[in-house]
Amino acid sequence: MMDEKQPFQVDRDAHNRASRQRNGSRRWSLAILLGCLIATSFLVSRFPGLDLTAGSNMILPAATVDDKSFQLYRHLGHRSPFFVPPNTPKSLKSGEPPGCSISKAFLIHRHGSRYPHAEELDVIQDLSSYISNNSALFANPRAKLPGAWSFLVRGWAANFRVDDLTAPGRKQLFDRGVALRLHHPELYTEADVLAADEDRVIESARWFMDGYYGRDGNATADLRIVGENNETVSWITPHKTCERWSDDVADDAVARWQAVYLPPIAKRVNAVLAGAYPGVRFTAAHVQAMLFDCAYGTSARGIGSSPWCGVFRRAEILDSEYESDLRMRGFSGYGLPGDMGAVLGSMLVGNVTDFLRRDEDDTEKFSFNFGHDKTIALGLTALGLAADKSYPPAGPVDPHRSWRAGRQMPFGGYMLFKRLECGGKEKIRIQLTVNGASFDVGPTGCRSDKYGSCALEDFLSSNRVQAAINVKHGDERWKQACSPDEEEN
Repeated sequence: MMDEKQPFQVDRDAHNRASRQRNGSRRWSLAILLGCLIATSFLVSRFPGLDLTAGSNMILPAATVDDKSFQLYRHLGHRSPFFVPPNTPKSLKSGEPPGCSISKAFLIHRHGSRYPHAEELDVIQDLSSYISNNSALFANPRAKLPGAWSFLVRGWAANFRVDDLTAPGRKQLFDRGVALRLHHPELYTEADVLAADEDRVIESARWFMDGYYGRDGNATADLRIVGENNETVSWITPHKTCERWSDDVADDAVARWQAVYLPPIAKRVNAVLAGAYPGVRFTAAHVQAMLFDCAYGTSARGIGSSPWCGVFRRAEILDSEYESDLRMRGFSGYGLPGDMGAVLGSMLVGNVTDFLRRDEDDTEKFSFNFGHDKTIALGLTALGLAADKSYPPAGPVDPHRSWRAGRQMPFGGYMLFKRLECGGKEKIRIQLTVNGASFDVGPTGCRSDKYGSCALEDFLSSNRVQAAINVKHGDERWKQACSPDEEEN
């Protein structure tokens, strides 16, 4: 054994041999890399329809054509992949207040990333048909194409299923189950898991359970399916039993904004491509399809997988985000007629408060519940959170608006209400995190601290919460909001 005090002697022959081996390895690596580049160039030129990235995990830049630093995937509205947003407001501190510990928590989780709805897929397929029907035009550009559009030479076609949970969506929920088990071991609970009766929601709940409980999740906890129909009273999908609610209630507001922002994009795109493709005529509906594919290509295959994301400017993505915000606000938020949004969301508030106010020695410390983006949106509305004074359908867009679907209800998004045990006068507090960020509950009418938490009793006695927990399905306030024969005041 070498004496620790003996100076280290260099074996120069061994060093030179190693150096020659490294240099030889580098030369071989460079030769292999050059060969790969030449082969790739040959394949692309010889077979222009060949997609060399298909099935790969290659991640492309998350940028727009005019802003390489823009985080595009955080601005796809309710179709955004999950991300942790800033605290609301940004001045809030993260984590629990000093001296406080979590004793109970109530989770409301949206399903993970999915494939497009049928009506969205119809729009995407119209674009796919236009490109297919003009394949000769797109395969033979008459001038050099801008880099972002070069994929058109190889052809493009839509390839989606309908509504199902995607692979990234499964991962979002499994990872969330693991994360909550690791971050809150003190709350470990073997209790019923609630899920709305929709395949993507049920599958999301099962993947979460696999992450939280492990492979024996089905034997450890029961998955309870709650009906999604006009007969089942459910706080997860309360709109289903509200006769006046309609899936198209936001369509007018969305159409007004589409008429403002989509035609200019189509005009710009056609001008950009005019030199390479004389006579190309992408319509506003085609632009809508491009934006859909950006979102759902990402949803299906991950960030960087849709070539359409890179053809848009930053401002155009932000305008598309506003369309998503208008839709979510219009059919599951403050844009619903009259008092409907607050009334429908009141059932969520009632369930949350009933769970959190139970004594600490209650054996069930964690409540797991799975639903939709509308579930979260209606809950925010009932509590008076993420409210704006105005939200004009024809613009202008307020860049500082509170209601932001991407930040509040992305794919795999969630609300986590926590009961905190603290010292001092206000020993029991309530805190809300939305997608991992602190969210101030002060707008309900309670006095919040620097972490956005309020004393639980203060929260429960606030006007907003009292109004919510006093609503009962079918009572007078419910009828005024939901009965078709009731006129708005």
